[in-house]
Amino acid sequence: MAYIGDLIPKSGIYTEPGVVTEKRKDGTVTVDTEPMTINKYHRYTNTTGLSEMEKEKFNDILDQIYQKEDDVEKINDIQQKVDQLKTDPNNRKIVQYLRNQQAFLIRQAKQLPRTYSWDENQIK
Repeated sequence: MAYIGDLIPKSGIYTEPGVVTEKRKDGTVTVDTEPMTINKYHRYTNTTGLSEMEKEKFNDILDQIYQKEDDVEKINDIQQKVDQLKTDPNNRKIVQYLRNQQAFLIRQAKQLPRTYSWDENQIK
């Protein structure tokens, strides 16, 4: 199942990546290769697999966090947002994508989040 905003890599006779911008009832989709359209849905990472609403929420969260310059602050802010969102099962996908983005920042900055929430039963 494709969602509006899903990234379509180079395929077939077309050599440019694009994003799904329209879904039709007959099962076909419209793919737009304009870089700004791609950026609308995939500003930080490939968000294919999230619904259009989830993509917007994910990008809005990171838009706020990425206003800061310090990667460590970004890592900590993402962790706080993950801890806040994971209490609602409907945010499961967004939380996973945020964790992936945080992992990227951790590798880049070589730092870990200062605090995080953990299930008490999993502590050994």
